[in-house]
Amino acid sequence: MFTAENSKKQDEAFAALKEEYARLEAKEKEMRKALNLPEEGAIDLNDMPQEVLGVVDICKDRAKRAGAARAAQFSAEFNQVIPNKIPGARRQGILRV
Repeated sequence: MFTAENSKKQDEAFAALKEEYARLEAKEKEMRKALNLPEEGAIDLNDMPQEVLGVVDICKDRAKRAGAARAAQFSAEFNQVIPNKIPGARRQGILRV
């Protein structure tokens, strides 16, 4: 059964995600400013030197791994809030009578 405590845990997890997003967004703006890039919008990678493109690939790989780790952590936290033991949990098209 979904309780107020579960809702509170979900709200806390969502607040943590919002805080992490704000931190990463501030870091991105700081990095763009240091590199004299526009504050928003896409960057044309064709205009960048090969050395920079290598660093971009490394950063993308790190970001993917960090994102996957955070998604797994969030999923684990979410599964604690809504365990699979609830009848019909995570089943679509199932109707219990």
